[in-house]
Amino acid sequence: MSVREAKTVIRTDGVCREYKYYKKEEGLKGSFKNLFFKKYLYKKAVDGLSVNIREGEIVGLIGLNGAGKTTTLKMLSGLLEPTSGKIDVLGYEPFRKQSGFLKQISMVMGNKNQLWWDLPAIETFRLNSKIYGIDPEVYKNRLDEMAELFQVGDLIHTQVKRLSLGERMKMEILSSLLHSPKIVFLDEPTIGLDIVSQYNIRLFLKEYNLRHHSTILLTSHNFNDIISLCNRLLILNSGKIIYDDTFENFSKKFSKQKNITIKVKNNSDFVRNFLDVSNYEADSADRNSIRFHIEDSQITDMLSFLTKSDIGDLEDIQIETIGMEEIIRNLYA
Repeated sequence: MSVREAKTVIRTDGVCREYKYYKKEEGLKGSFKNLFFKKYLYKKAVDGLSVNIREGEIVGLIGLNGAGKTTTLKMLSGLLEPTSGKIDVLGYEPFRKQSGFLKQISMVMGNKNQLWWDLPAIETFRLNSKIYGIDPEVYKNRLDEMAELFQVGDLIHTQVKRLSLGERMKMEILSSLLHSPKIVFLDEPTIGLDIVSQYNIRLFLKEYNLRHHSTILLTSHNFNDIISLCNRLLILNSGKIIYDDTFENFSKKFSKQKNITIKVKNNSDFVRNFLDVSNYEADSADRNSIRFHIEDSQITDMLSFLTKSDIGDLEDIQIETIGMEEIIRNLYA
């Protein structure tokens, strides 16, 4: 079943989440004043979120700090109640926390843990199997399958406190997937991990998605997570979606953009004169170099213009494809 043919498993309509807080006055006098007269302020962490997500998709939620990514995941998983709007996940209203809903979802947060520090991870696995009512034979088969995928068969019997950060995160993910959830929410799953651990977790999640056709929503500041895993991107800014499309279309649209840097040895007048007569807007400029952000289609005209210009001591012309991280920054500019 392709993603296009799959059913919608998450639907939001005009979802907002507003936080109420008060302005803290300075000093003892201010603290006393706050006891009786609080000046309340309001901030929208998520503002008018409307999106449909289909079964089997791996969706990357991208945004700067405070863009609303984690708040969105918490509302979709039922940890937070929206201030307004409607959320439907697998036919349930998440914040009601109905048993049928909770048995079909899972959430992993890179800066939180559910494992017992002084016990082997296997003890948490056994407890979760009881909580979710997993048949003993099914539990064993699932654990064996995922332990093999992660290559951690020996580690599940080791005290959690004796595991490395990467090994603990693998155990967190295993524990969260034992009940075979239909939807998995991942908030910074590779934060603080070394490159090898990051790679192994991405490899595992991709294989798990293929085998079980689960829907995965992922937030990460590590763009390698997004590039390696996601087939769709939701880019948030101040709680609003500013981009929603497949990763393939994102790549096609923005891979045509280039950075051109022109460098000269000792000709500070060139930079000023070039900018005076050029139709191109510079990203940056100093005494001996200019950097432009242009489309592929403009490169020939740019180079032609350069050959007709009095450049003097031309040192170098660099043409670079723009990386994803810079593309995201440009979207916020």
